Amino acid sequence: MIVICEPTCRGVSHEKFNSGFIYGLRLVYPKEAIRFYADITHINAIKNILTHDKIFIDNIEYIAIKFRDLYSIRGMLTYYSLFKKMFSEVLEVGINKIFILSFSPTILYVIKKLKQQHDFSKMKFTLVLHGNFENIANGYDKPTGPSLPIKKMKNKYIIEIKYKLKIIRQTKFIDFPEIVIKPFIDRFMPWQFISTKLFTDRKILLWKHSGDFKYIALSPHIITNAEKYINTKDLNMYTVILPTVFAEPPPSPKNEYVKFAIFGYGNPLMLHNILVQLSQKELKQPYEIRIIGMDNKGTEGFANVTCPSPGKRLDRSEMEKYARDIDIFLILYDKSRYRLSCTGSILESLSYTKPVLHFDNDCINSFNKHENPIGICCSGLEEFVSKMEDIIKNYEVYIHEFQIFRKNILKLRKECAIENSLIQLKDSFTWEDL
Repeated sequence: MIVICEPTCRGVSHEKFNSGFIYGLRLVYPKEAIRFYADITHINAIKNILTHDKIFIDNIEYIAIKFRDLYSIRGMLTYYSLFKKMFSEVLEVGINKIFILSFSPTILYVIKKLKQQHDFSKMKFTLVLHGNFENIANGYDKPTGPSLPIKKMKNKYIIEIKYKLKIIRQTKFIDFPEIVIKPFIDRFMPWQFISTKLFTDRKILLWKHSGDFKYIALSPHIITNAEKYINTKDLNMYTVILPTVFAEPPPSPKNEYVKFAIFGYGNPLMLHNILVQLSQKELKQPYEIRIIGMDNKGTEGFANVTCPSPGKRLDRSEMEKYARDIDIFLILYDKSRYRLSCTGSILESLSYTKPVLHFDNDCINSFNKHENPIGICCSGLEEFVSKMEDIIKNYEVYIHEFQIFRKNILKLRKECAIENSLIQLKDSFTWEDL
C-alpha cells in the first residue's frame, strides 16, 4: 500500500501538483493500493481534477481528515493527535512510510517528535517542498525586486476594507473562522511571533534529521539556489519537475485584439503599477487584461481590466473557460520571488498552452529557456509596460511569435510529463531494508 497525506491544503489549492503526484505514484507502483488522507474539500478537488484530466486511479481509498493550523498550542496538539492516529493506522497494515504532499515547520516538528517514540521509530517520510522553503534564505543576501514608482494604491485601505467585506458576505458560516478569524490570529496572537522564532524552516529541517527523511523540489532551480544556504545532499533532496497531468491543449485563440490574463493569485501591487503606467500611454487600440482569480484590488477605475469573479473562487471549469481565448499570461513575480519554490502560474501556462510575459525570475527562467522560449522576459517595470504597449499596438505582428511559443510549450510539456520523472519519484520514496 502507498500512503499519501495532504495535511495543509483545502479545496483546489495545489490540486494540479497533488493529482500529478498521485498519478505518478500509481505509475511507479501499479499494483499497490493507495490510501489518501486529506481534507474532504481537497479530496473532492482531487477527484474532480482527475476526472477533468481523464485519469483513472483504481484501488484508491480516500480518508477525510480535519486539521486547523492556527499557529497555536491547540493547533500543534491537533496535528500531534492526527499524525499519531494516522501512523498507528498505517503500521497496522504493515506500512511504515508516508508520502506527504506539503508541510509547515510545525507539522515537520510534530512528525519528528512522534518519530522519537519507540512505536514510530521505523517510520519514513518523503515530503514535498513548497513556499515555506523560501524561508531558509532569511538572514542571507537576497535579490530585491524592481523599484515601484507607485508603492501605494490610491485609497488603499478603503479598497482593502471593501474587498474583505465582499469576501465576508460571500463566506459560508462553516468557513468563517478560516477566512475571517484565522488572518487576525496569524497577525496578532503572541504564538505567531514565538513560533516563527522557535520553529523556523531551517532549524526544523536540520533538527533530528536522518536518512528516514527525504524531500522533493519541484524544479531544478530550487536545488541550485538552496545549495547556497543549506546542504541539499545531506538533506536527501530530489527533483520531480512539475508533476502534472497535461490535458489536450486547447486550440489557439483567434482574437481581433490582444487579450492578456493574470491566472490565480497574481500580484495586485505590481499589477496596479503596471496599469498606472499603461494608462499613461494613451493607447487607441483595444485590449483586455483579464484577472482569472478573485483578487482585483487596485484595478478599480482602469479601463480594459476585467475580473469575472471578484472576491470569489473559481472552480477549474470556470478558470478553463476564462482562459480559453487568452493570448498570453502575465506572470508578475520579480527576482525576489520563487527562488526556492515553484509558482503554479508557470504550471497553468503549460497546462493551457499560453505564452508568458514575465519579469526576470529564477523559477520562470528555468522553464523559459533561450533554446526553447515559451515567452518574453523583462528586466524591469518600464520594459514590461513597454512590451505590453508594443504587443497592443502590433498585435498582428505578435500572433506569429505566439504560435512559435505555443509549439515550444508543447515540446516542454512532453519534457515535463510525470512519466519522465518516475525514476526520481521512485528513488525519493524508496529505502533499503537494513
